[in-house]
Amino acid sequence: MSNTAPTAPTRAARAIAAALAVTAVGILTLGPRALVAPARGAFLSAVDAASAPLLAWFPYGDAERVLNTIMFVPLGATIALLLGRRWWPLAILGGFALSACVEYAQRSIPGRVPDPADVLWNTVGAAIGVIVVTAVRLVCAAVRALARPDRMPQPTR
Repeated sequence: MSNTAPTAPTRAARAIAAALAVTAVGILTLGPRALVAPARGAFLSAVDAASAPLLAWFPYGDAERVLNTIMFVPLGATIALLLGRRWWPLAILGGFALSACVEYAQRSIPGRVPDPADVLWNTVGAAIGVIVVTAVRLVCAAVRALARPDRMPQPTR
């Protein structure tokens, strides 16, 4: 495994990506329904059309849950990238906390309906993002370990 820390530009890019993910979640979940309804409706229609055969296999599968899951994947991934390999569980916890705060805030927004099930599916999305980042990191670390010169076979004399 490599002990190299991300450079300042890399950390800045990760922080910007995380801020954009949080902003997107905020707009989509807390924005006025009139603002987000057209985009949400188009997305749900596309998900319904594309995933109908797949969702038929899942007893509770629907486009709403897919949307709630997909929306938090980038958030989980970017938080995992910011935190580093050892702290990845905090990214899932962060996804849960943000989702719970959003659902609580929706209680006071006209036209928005908080749903505890959304917290579950948002957290699943954050976990998927974390799993993807963790898998990529593990593969990259294994490739780097295999490519190290001290791991190369030495010629016999």
